[in-house]
Amino acid sequence: MPNEEQEVQPYTALAAGYDVVMEHVEYEAWAEYTHHIIQANYPNPTSILELGCGTGSFAFELQPLGAYQYTGTDNSAAMVHVAREKARLYGLPIQFDVADFTNFRVDRPVDVVILLYDGLNYLLEGESIKALLACVYDALKPGGLFFFDQSTPYNSINNEAFFEDEGEADGFSYVRHSSYDRSTRLHTTTFDIRVDGRTYFERHVQRAYDMSEIRALLKETPFEQVAAFDGFSMDPPTEASERIHWLVRKPRSRA
Repeated sequence: MPNEEQEVQPYTALAAGYDVVMEHVEYEAWAEYTHHIIQANYPNPTSILELGCGTGSFAFELQPLGAYQYTGTDNSAAMVHVAREKARLYGLPIQFDVADFTNFRVDRPVDVVILLYDGLNYLLEGESIKALLACVYDALKPGGLFFFDQSTPYNSINNEAFFEDEGEADGFSYVRHSSYDRSTRLHTTTFDIRVDGRTYFERHVQRAYDMSEIRALLKETPFEQVAAFDGFSMDPPTEASERIHWLVRKPRSRA
């Protein structure tokens, strides 16, 4: 008799096969782009904190580029468990911890904080983004950088053809369905997951912010805006950009 499908929190059951779901992502290219942006604006940083690190795939590409002292955090204990196992397998000196990126502290301030691949979009209200920005500000050294991205409404609208997919590998399989509500700008993705003979259901909800909303929230903070880029380029974003990368700086101490 098949087991009843169990609904679990996002990235709980998905962690077991997250790398299968994300195998299309070119993490090496993401890391090279990020490394270039960081080095051009903060030469030779030593410490990086990545928020929403998932199973660590991006960290394993970026850390060696600068021999960074690297910490990755994620709100999902299951994702962090997978990341730690991979770090042991690869022999890379990366620390992974469980943390909510709207409510965290660091023992020592860092040079750079990173939040990529739609992590910000999981914050459904502006107040949550303000909490994130306040935590990041406190976590940075004076002059430190926060590099993050956002998915815009155009990303959801222009990519409806990719809303349905499925895959499997090594005892893990999934079926993904997505929908986008243009009135609320909420993008909902559901996963039917099977892991080692058991079935699970996860619902992921993100909000698609436009460029002006994020810019307005940044203006309410002490951060200095350094640049904004049309995703994975050095070009300025437009109102039609699907992904925008933002680079802001904590002001340097004054003598």
